[in-house]
Amino acid sequence: MLARISGTLESLTGTTALIAPDSQPDLAYELLIPAYLADRLGASGTGRTITLHTLQYLESQNQGASFIPRLLGFASPREREFFELLTSVKGLGNKRAMRAMAVEPHTIARAIAERNARFLQTLPEIGPKLAELIVHELKSKADKYALSTADLGALDASSTGAVAQPTVEPKPTRTRKSAAALPPHPATGAPAPALPPVRQTVDALIALGENPLDAERMVARVIDKARAAGQPVPASTDELLTAAYAGR
Repeated sequence: MLARISGTLESLTGTTALIAPDSQPDLAYELLIPAYLADRLGASGTGRTITLHTLQYLESQNQGASFIPRLLGFASPREREFFELLTSVKGLGNKRAMRAMAVEPHTIARAIAERNARFLQTLPEIGPKLAELIVHELKSKADKYALSTADLGALDASSTGAVAQPTVEPKPTRTRKSAAALPPHPATGAPAPALPPVRQTVDALIALGENPLDAERMVARVIDKARAAGQPVPASTDELLTAAYAGR
């Protein structure tokens, strides 16, 4: 089974990516990717080398009379693993789960871990009954995928070369926690670091009335635009906030 592919991103149409391996430029693979990843890659444009971690399956056509091979792409093995966890829920097949992953996997995992079925219902393809079923079946398994990165402005740990989008809580909050009030790292127990400017900016946007998901995307666009242009990312909260509103 094809587990990973690296090459030039030739095109990105919706959630379909076309990648040509550098060693075989005459060959191109068509991959279906989640919407959150399409947003990441689209911000940086085509023509660059990326790596996607893949999952291959056969899609049934004409009531099982024929099958079409599909190749799914993810930013990291961890995100692919989370997708496989989602599809273990009855009624959430590959196609439906791909459409449901419209936001970052850690955001979905956090909602599941916190039993926030209401947030899950805001995702494509997820109705009230399915949201409750996902929470029931995965609430004790999703914690490991809900960890946020310490530096939200850093490049994503995956090999896509795209910028990691800021982590926000699935449920809006209008009160910013101080660094001392943050809980220890759930895996190591180490004290949490002070909030970086990126997280402070996301919290400020939420306090100003922005939807949490819109707030993280606004800041992510600022970071992506700066890195794509070879310019330094705004270093202060005020600069990030100004640039976020200017880029709307």
